[in-house]
Amino acid sequence: MPVVKKTLLIFAIILSLSTITVYAEDITIDAKGAILVDLNSGEVLYEQNADDKVYPASLTKLMTALIVMEHAALDEVVTVSQSALAGLNPHGSSAGLKVNEQMTVENMLYCLLLPSGNDAAAVLAEHVAGSIPAFVDLMNQKAKELGCTGTHFENPHGLHSEGHYTTARDVFLITREFVKNEHLFAVSNTVTYVVPPTNATSSQRILNSTNYLINGNRTIQYLYSPARGIKTGTTTPAGYCLVSAAEKNDMFLISVVMGASRQAETEKIMSFVETKRLFEWGFRSFARKALIAAGEPVVEVPVDMASDVSSVIAVTQSSIEHLLPVDFSADEVVITPTLDYERLEAPVIKGQILGEADVAYRGRSYGRVKLVALTGVERSDFLYTMDKVKAIVQTPAFLYGVLALIGIIILYTVFMVTINRRKRLRRIRTKGRYL
Repeated sequence: MPVVKKTLLIFAIILSLSTITVYAEDITIDAKGAILVDLNSGEVLYEQNADDKVYPASLTKLMTALIVMEHAALDEVVTVSQSALAGLNPHGSSAGLKVNEQMTVENMLYCLLLPSGNDAAAVLAEHVAGSIPAFVDLMNQKAKELGCTGTHFENPHGLHSEGHYTTARDVFLITREFVKNEHLFAVSNTVTYVVPPTNATSSQRILNSTNYLINGNRTIQYLYSPARGIKTGTTTPAGYCLVSAAEKNDMFLISVVMGASRQAETEKIMSFVETKRLFEWGFRSFARKALIAAGEPVVEVPVDMASDVSSVIAVTQSSIEHLLPVDFSADEVVITPTLDYERLEAPVIKGQILGEADVAYRGRSYGRVKLVALTGVERSDFLYTMDKVKAIVQTPAFLYGVLALIGIIILYTVFMVTINRRKRLRRIRTKGRYL
């Protein structure tokens, strides 16, 4: 039987899935830009001015850390130079590094990411690339590789410059790459770290995270137990910025909040408040749902030459799950099968692949699944034999053969009749001769 790809558009199938209908409230974030993404599925759950130009402040250091990890080993020793520290704002965030102080790259990364040391950023940049401008070139090249379209770096620390900018979406792309590095992610999720004495200090250096979602040493009002890392950033033009991760309900969310404020009345830092609110909204509003289960009947396929049935049911070979709004309605799932054959011919084996189906919800395709035969179908030997006979009878060769046989029979009959007639005439003549 020839293969025919035929798409059968059918009505929305009501799936036997238990769902809880909850309508999430709308949410607006008090910030210049924001985005919330589930890293497990890649699903963007929320965005607000995600492509608008904003200033990254110390979120810049996420890219700085990425470049360092690509070009330096953790046990390399870094020496702090005068040139690296020159020109840094003395009122900016610092790890308190001293000229000629020596420290491993690993400890320097803690200085970079926990107290957000601008000095550590400059020192690492010079160590990796030889100069700040050369390191910035690496940063901008990496941004392009990650798909950032609205980002341009001019320094490794994030101190304000008009030509140093990004977008909330680009910050997410950088963060997504950052969390792939288990060591960097672990550093960013560290609350307190102790750097041992160095050649320039006789005492330990205690570093504390500036992320108050995970660090309650200064205040507990922002603590959020599902939070995991990552980085804060603040300048007057940039406002309060925060990138953080959170794990809950089999979801791994990344939140980017850019350009938040600090409330004058309460002194609350809104980047923490809004990030926590955005996480809670995401966990409350979305959940993993099964769009279709394995073994779900989709379409009946006609079967010829079967002994006791006329069709077989095509069912899904596997399930499709996805992160969906909690108001998910199975009634809106649409299954569009594409069969390999218009009709089948017995025998059909249980589990035989019959085609595939697209699974869509509210106009969006969430994937395709194989369709397989629910049961096996045996062949009827009688119908099979009759079909073969019918097929032979309907062939031109058979028709020509029959006509040829009929012709032979006719010729033979004419021949025999002629022979017999001659024999009779001969007998008659013989008898007449002797009368």
